Amino acid sequence: MALSKVIVSLMLLISLGFAVSSEAVVVDGYPAPKKPPVVVAPASPPKKSPVVVAPASAPIYYPAPSPIAVPPTSAASPPIYLPLRRLIAVQGVVFAKPCADFGFDTLMHSSPLPGVMVKMVCHGKPKDNALMLTAVTDKNGYFFIPPTKKVSEYGAQKRCRVFLHSPPAMSKFQHSTHMNSGLSGAYLRRTKSLTPLPFVLYTVGPFAYEPLPSVCHQKV
Repeated sequence: MALSKVIVSLMLLISLGFAVSSEAVVVDGYPAPKKPPVVVAPASPPKKSPVVVAPASAPIYYPAPSPIAVPPTSAASPPIYLPLRRLIAVQGVVFAKPCADFGFDTLMHSSPLPGVMVKMVCHGKPKDNALMLTAVTDKNGYFFIPPTKKVSEYGAQKRCRVFLHSPPAMSKFQHSTHMNSGLSGAYLRRTKSLTPLPFVLYTVGPFAYEPLPSVCHQKV
């Protein structure tokens, strides 16, 4: 019984000691003031220096360049190819008509006449500016006017004509005839050659000379 009382008394003392320690300390009959709690201000972040932005300058307006006038370009025209103009040569034959065929447009009894001069006359655009070329018949009565750079095939059939010019000297065939336009001028006829030629070949005639009327009339 006594032991249990002692234990109870010890427990009371222990509880009182805890109570005293937990209460405020009393000084001169008054409780000692409590120390205010220490408030630690939160660390403020470092302040950044303000960024000074320069005021924007007023925009500068430059005058717009005036448009450059570009001349219109025409579509490329196709190339022009001029026709090749070849040189020309002219050939023909002159015959001698006997009195039996005098006044008749026939060569039935005729023979080649050598030594006859023929001429070719080509008129330019001004007709007074004419070109004249001559040739003489050979023993077969054949004549050939060779090519010249002054005459090409362009317009030759319209601008050029061939005439009987003069009979052979010391020949009884002195009278020129109108056969195939020998007196008024024969136009050129294009001739197809059997072999390639470096020029265009034309033909006129055949032409003819006959004796003078007085000679033939004497024989009649």
